[in-house]
Amino acid sequence: MAVFNFQKPDKVIMIDSSEFEGKFEFRPLEPGYGLTVGNALRRVLLSSL
Repeated sequence: MAVFNFQKPDKVIMIDSSEFEGKFEFRPLEPGYGLTVGNALRRVLLSSL
């Protein structure tokens, strides 16, 4: 089994929240992972409509 040594976010900060929206900050991420996480969140949120 291969073991991948990549950096995982150690801080998840809620910047702002309201009844219908929220802003979160995940850091640090490896280069390119922000887009990956963003697409996954978008797909999950759209599927729950």
